[in-house]
Amino acid sequence: MAIELEHISITSSEPDKRALLQDVNVQLNRGEITLLLGCTGSGKTTLLQTIAGLKPPDTGILKLDGEPFWQNGKVPQSILLQMGLVFQFPEQQLFARTIGREFTYSLRPYRLPDEQKNKRISEALERWDSAAGHGVQERFHSDRSPFALSGGERRRLGLALGTAPQPSWLLLDEPSAGLEAQRVVMLLEALNQHRNAGEGAIVATHDLDTFLPHADRVLLLQEGRLVADLTPRELHTRPDLLESAGIGLPPSMQLAQQFAAGGIHLPFTALTPEEMAESIVQSVHESLAQKPDGVATEDKSREGMKRSISRPSSPVVTDKQEHTSIYNTHKEAGKPKGLYGAMDPRLKWILYILLVTATMLQHHWLGLSLTLVPVILALVVLPRQALMGCLKLMKPLVLFFLISTALSGTTLSTEGGGLQFGFSLHQAEATLLNVYRLFIVTLASLWFSLTTPYGRMVAGLNWVLGVGQKIKLPVSSFALAVSLIFRFIPMIWSEWQRFSLIVRARGKAALRPNTVRVRDLGPMVIPLLMALFQRAEDMTIAMEMRKVRENSLLGARSSLLLWSKRDTGICMIGLIVFVFYIWIRD
Repeated sequence: MAIELEHISITSSEPDKRALLQDVNVQLNRGEITLLLGCTGSGKTTLLQTIAGLKPPDTGILKLDGEPFWQNGKVPQSILLQMGLVFQFPEQQLFARTIGREFTYSLRPYRLPDEQKNKRISEALERWDSAAGHGVQERFHSDRSPFALSGGERRRLGLALGTAPQPSWLLLDEPSAGLEAQRVVMLLEALNQHRNAGEGAIVATHDLDTFLPHADRVLLLQEGRLVADLTPRELHTRPDLLESAGIGLPPSMQLAQQFAAGGIHLPFTALTPEEMAESIVQSVHESLAQKPDGVATEDKSREGMKRSISRPSSPVVTDKQEHTSIYNTHKEAGKPKGLYGAMDPRLKWILYILLVTATMLQHHWLGLSLTLVPVILALVVLPRQALMGCLKLMKPLVLFFLISTALSGTTLSTEGGGLQFGFSLHQAEATLLNVYRLFIVTLASLWFSLTTPYGRMVAGLNWVLGVGQKIKLPVSSFALAVSLIFRFIPMIWSEWQRFSLIVRARGKAALRPNTVRVRDLGPMVIPLLMALFQRAEDMTIAMEMRKVRENSLLGARSSLLLWSKRDTGICMIGLIVFVFYIWIRD
């Protein structure tokens, strides 16, 4: 009874096509608590969501007890019901009007009798509510709004919702973040009970102090690769693995290294403070028993202990070194990669403006269709996941255009004393031509926003509009507005993807990736709008703190701008194509 991952690989949908998981082969067993360790960006969250059936692997096979996860592009509900994923920020999973409705939504897919459903809710509340065994007023009342809770209370409610269905596999992403120490103890008790019941738990965490003593197995990820699969005590003897992965050592490992530097070698690996204290006492007693001059040896041991505690050994990775390593990793990841990443943002702005201008000047179907060709070619080069996301985003837009065209062609007359409906092909064709033009511009905008990071987008636009600034035109506000509009296009799409994952994880519906059921749109809209409003508020505050002004950075040189000979060639080709479009417009 296990989860099997065979040669699992997943590539990012971003233009850089970064590998999120690379050829992962592992078997996860029931009756074990497995830790996923790795620095930020190592693939822990991606692996959890893959195991939960939310992300399809690009290559490889995923099985549960011998049954494949993905069948005809979907994961069967029988598998989804066994997976209980709690996201890194569980308070963001809440969307119902009341806490009672939250539990109802999470338990609905399991189709439990009312008695059993109420029992599971009561058990979850007894564990996670503040009133549990402490005489404190009940916080998770069924009629209370989840948005009236504090941040810590919403985190506990998210954990309660994740554990209430009692899935066979608990998949927890940084579950101890933001929890009080007392609640962390309750979390560990819940994990131990889950393991003792013969079920499996997989925990992605940076909190080694808390989870390492309770784990049965540790998987270490580095840049999407599984670099180590061992027990916690085996990991304790290999601190180099954590150091090479950019992870800080827990205090037990640091202390063992410091004692070793002082000449005191602990007899066995110690994961808890109690084990560490016992091993220190045992080590001192053994050293005294081996030497006849016990007093001198004891004094020497004490001096060694003082030296080891006061001066950390060189192999220990300091917080500053760890942060530097993480910064360098992000710095390398942020460098432009791929065809679009290497293009100067000024070139993208020029091409976008030329294409939109040529599209708006076309008056016939042939000309518009020819302007669509470069847009399609540009989108085809995108990674497969990004391309599929564009197609899903375009489907409702095309439907809206078709409905608008049908309505515009509908005619109504009162000849003959009654209402008569008709349809005007001429009116419908005129409307369809306009929406077709808008569709091409929308596709071009989507390509531009998906392939250009926000910083490079703003830097390129500032440079393009620099001429207007020199003649004292108010172009700063225009540049800011345009860049924010383009910033919100990928932001809305990323938020939609995130909340579709949440709804699919809780709703347990067998769906294709990035799709939701119509019945789930209602619950999903509320948190989606709240998240967008929060992002907009954060952006407003950031602009106020940075004192955005009319003459802020417009026309300034930027390290994000680097024009190459290839950019010059592409720009010349774009100008030639633009002249061709102008020539054929009539």
